Amino acid sequence: MKKRIVCVLAGTLITAMATSGCQKGSTEEKTETLYGEIAEIDGDKITLALAEEPEMGEAPTGEKPDKESVSDGEAPEGEVPDGEAPGGGDMPQGGPGGINLTGEEQTITTDNDTKIEKTSPKGGEPGNEEGTKEDADAQADTKEASLDDLKEGDVVSVEIQGKKAASITIQNMGSMSDATTGNIELTGVYTVDGKEEMSDTETYASTNADENAVLVKNGGALELTNTELHKSGNSSNTDESNFYAVNAVLAAAGGSTVTMSDIALTSDAEGSNAIFATGEDSKITVNNVKIHTKGNSSRGLDATYGGSVIATNVDITTEGAHCAPIATDRGEGNITVDSGTLSTAGEGSPCVYSTGNITVKGVTGTAAGSQAAVVEGRNSITLEKCDLTGAGENGVMLYQSTSGDAAEGTAKFSASDSKLSSTSSGPMFYITNTDAEATLDNTELAYNSGILVRVSGNNTNNWGKEGSNGGDFKLNGVNQKLTGDVACDEISTVEVSLTKGSILKGTVNGENTGKEVRISLDKDSRWELAGDSYLTSITDKDKDLENIASNGHNIYYDASDSANEWLDGETVELNGGGSLTPAA
Repeated sequence: MKKRIVCVLAGTLITAMATSGCQKGSTEEKTETLYGEIAEIDGDKITLALAEEPEMGEAPTGEKPDKESVSDGEAPEGEVPDGEAPGGGDMPQGGPGGINLTGEEQTITTDNDTKIEKTSPKGGEPGNEEGTKEDADAQADTKEASLDDLKEGDVVSVEIQGKKAASITIQNMGSMSDATTGNIELTGVYTVDGKEEMSDTETYASTNADENAVLVKNGGALELTNTELHKSGNSSNTDESNFYAVNAVLAAAGGSTVTMSDIALTSDAEGSNAIFATGEDSKITVNNVKIHTKGNSSRGLDATYGGSVIATNVDITTEGAHCAPIATDRGEGNITVDSGTLSTAGEGSPCVYSTGNITVKGVTGTAAGSQAAVVEGRNSITLEKCDLTGAGENGVMLYQSTSGDAAEGTAKFSASDSKLSSTSSGPMFYITNTDAEATLDNTELAYNSGILVRVSGNNTNNWGKEGSNGGDFKLNGVNQKLTGDVACDEISTVEVSLTKGSILKGTVNGENTGKEVRISLDKDSRWELAGDSYLTSITDKDKDLENIASNGHNIYYDASDSANEWLDGETVELNGGGSLTPAA
C-alpha cells in the first residue's frame, strides 16, 4: 500500500503547485511556492526548514529504506553502526517523515488572510501497489484549517505572494496524530468487538500471518485470567505490525480495554509484539505476566498512537533484533511498569525504548546487544529503583532518527535510586540530533570508557543534516556522583547542573571543541578536575570557589559572556594549584 500513498501525496503537492501557478498569472506580485518543515512559530512569523520539492510522481513518505541503502561505514565512537535503529527497524534517511532538507531556512509572515488547508490521503484498497496522478487527486482529502492548527514539525507547502504567505497547505505524512490505523485489517482467533467479555483458564493460539491470537476492538472490554497465548505466522509488513498491532499476540485497538492477570504469552513469529495497545483510550492493564518472543521486531509491551499499558510483575525475554521488552512506537504511547525482570539478546533491543512516555519502577534488565535505554525525539523515560545493563555502543542514547516515528523536541531521561551499567567502550550517555535533558538522582553509573557524556553530530546514520545535526544537552545531577569526561563537538552544546551535594570528577570540554559549554554548582556540590576544561560560562553559589578542586588543572571561561559578569574578567586561583582564567 505504501506505493499508492506515495502517489496520493505527490498528487496533492502537484495540485498545490498547479494552483499556485494559476494564481501567479492573476496577480501583479511575484508568487513563489516553498516546501519544507515548520521549524519555529513566533507569533505571525513562521520559520521553515526548506526541503527539496518532490519530483513528479514522488513524495516523501517516511518509509524506511533497505538496510543496504544506509551507509555501512564504521561508526564513530558512541554511534550506532550499520544503520541499525535501536528498538525499531532499519534507520531511515533524510529529514522528518523522509523529506530531504536542504539545510536552508526562510521566515515567512502570516496574517488573518492567509488561507490554511490540510491534506491527507483518503486511502484505497489494500494491496494496490500502483497509482496515477488522477488516482491521487481523487483520493486526496483537503480540509480547511486555521493558523492554530500549525505546529512545529508539520510538513507544509507555502504559497508566497509578495512578502507574505497567501496560503499554507499542511501535508499529512502519516504523522504521529493522524494515521492511527493501517492498511491491514486487524483480525483475531478470539475477537471481542465492541462488547464486554470474560475468559478464564483458556488457551488461544494463532498460526496465520497478520492475525492476533486475541483482539479487542471498537470499544470492547475483556477480562482475561489464567490464560496462555501463542503466536506463529509472520507479519507481512513490519510497519503494520510495529505501528498498528497487526500480528501481535494480544492487541487492544479502537478505544478498547483489556484487564489481564496470570498470563503467559509466547511467539516465534516475525513482527509479533506480545501485548499491544494502539489508539487513544485503548488501555491494557496486566498483572503477573510472562512473555517470551523469538522473532525479530517482536517486543514485549508496546503502545502506539496514544494507547496505554500498565503492567505489574513482568517477566519478559526477547531473542530477536529490534525487540525492546518495553517499547513505544509511532504516535507516542504510554507505558508504566512496576517490578519485574527484562532480558534481550538481539541487536537494537534496549531494555527500554521510548517514542512516547515510559515509567519503570523496580525492574532489573539486561540488554546483550544494545543500550540500556533509548529515547527518540520529544519523549521520555523515567526510572525509579531500577538496575539496567546494556552492551550497545553507549549506555543511554537520546537522539532523533528523523524516521517520522517521533516528534521533534526535547528527549527526556531521568533515573533515581537506580543503577545504570554499560559494558561497551562508548560513552555512558550519547546525545545526537536532538535537544535532550537527563536528570540523575542518587543513581550509580558503571561503565568502562571514561566518557560520561558525548554530544555530537552523527553523519554515519543520516540522522539530520550534516553540519546541523548536533545535540543540545542538559545534565542535572541531584545528590549524584558523576565520574568521567564531558565531550562536545563544534555543533553541540552542553549544560551541567550540580545540586544537593552532587560531585563531578572529570574534564569538561577538554578538547575545547564545544559550541557552548556551561556548568553551574550550588554550595553543597563539588567539581574535581581531571584535566584542563573550557567553558562558555561557570556559575557557582560558592563565590569563593572552595568547592572546586583543580588538581593542578585550569578552567578557561569566556569573559565576554554575560553569565560570567560576576568574575569581572579576573583570574581566580583554585584549590590544588590551578586557576579559573579568561580564555585567550
